[in-house]
Amino acid sequence: MSTEPIIIYGASDDLIEVEGAISEEFDCSGKWEGVLESPDGWRLGVTAKFTGEWEIAVVASGEGWYPDWPIQFTERPDREGDPAVKIWAPEGTTLTEVKG
Repeated sequence: MSTEPIIIYGASDDLIEVEGAISEEFDCSGKWEGVLESPDGWRLGVTAKFTGEWEIAVVASGEGWYPDWPIQFTERPDREGDPAVKIWAPEGTTLTEVKG
């Protein structure tokens, strides 16, 4: 497992920030979906939705979608009260935005 978590949260009303073991930024309008995939093929989905406030969810469905990675729901690092998720995935895990 990675010693540094992947932290995912919404910023403003149209931006998804990813910090930690993966550093990315995604534009979004309303809803965003991404898939984390480890080098050994395990996957985990993450969704974020803005409806006046951010909602963050972790999604697992189907074969290869139930990794035993530690997951913690918490607050955004720099803004108390905004949700974030921390995921300790294996080193080399990638994040792909789901379009459409």
